[in-house]
Amino acid sequence: MMEQRCYRALIVSRSEKFIKEIGSLLSAEQFEKSAADSASKARRMLLEQSYDFVIINAPLSDEFGSRLSMDVSTSPGTIAVLFAMSDVYEEIVHKTASHGVFIIKKPSSATVVRQSLSLLISARERLRAVEKKAGKAQSKLDEIRVVNKAKWFLIDNEDMSESAAHKYIEKAAMDAGITKKQAAQMIIEKYQ
Repeated sequence: MMEQRCYRALIVSRSEKFIKEIGSLLSAEQFEKSAADSASKARRMLLEQSYDFVIINAPLSDEFGSRLSMDVSTSPGTIAVLFAMSDVYEEIVHKTASHGVFIIKKPSSATVVRQSLSLLISARERLRAVEKKAGKAQSKLDEIRVVNKAKWFLIDNEDMSESAAHKYIEKAAMDAGITKKQAAQMIIEKYQ
């Protein structure tokens, strides 16, 4: 059974009614909810804390909301959802969809919003898996860079071949009970 995650959601709307209605669709067990009544307040809150979802009800009091949704989409791990009236829906889709913004046409039924939220949760989980893989790949690349740097120090200073330097680092790591990256960092410190 999959563990139940708790997501942070920021609801941005000049309408208190919209904030309450969307808030009621986000279960308290699954969502930690915050609200902002303007784009400027939302931006301040986004500087202080990260959110999994930013749900924007356009238009806002200080801007339409499409710029905020596109800005939010640049944050890794954050999904922007923009509610737009049907008369501007196509224009907003054209303007924001390439930025990864999810757009929901207003008015929408509670069923459509619930289904959309379910799809967005799935998208967030896929994004989380990609972030995890990217983190592992970055960590492996960092290790390779450090080990290669240490190998070049050994080649230059100890007159070793590349394969001998690599074996030396592996043996040093095994003997000391540390990672190859840690052993390589010790070698780098020795020769710098």
